Amino acid sequence: MDEPRSKAPSRELLLANHVFPGEYIVKAFGPGTDDFRGAIRSAAVVVVGEERASFTERASRHGAKVCITLTLNAETVDEVIDVYERIHTVGTLALIL
Repeated sequence: MDEPRSKAPSRELLLANHVFPGEYIVKAFGPGTDDFRGAIRSAAVVVVGEERASFTERASRHGAKVCITLTLNAETVDEVIDVYERIHTVGTLALIL
C-alpha cells in the first residue's frame, strides 16, 4: 500500500529555499466566512502560538471569497510542514500557496 502523500512542500525544498528560524508565508484561499477564517487561524496558532503568527486578508470584490496570508515566525521546518498539513484538513480550503 502507498504511503499517504504529504500536503506540504518537501522538507528538502523548504530547507533549500528558507532559513530557519525565520519568517515563512502561507496563503490560503477559501470562502469569506468566519468559520474558514477561524479554521485557518487555528491551524497556525496551534503549531506556532499566537505570538509567532500574524494574519492579513484580502476579500474578493463581493466578499464571497478570501485570501488569508499567514506570516509564521517558524523556528523549524517541521513547524511549517505541520501548519500546511493542518490547513489541508480545512474542508472548505480552495487553494494553498
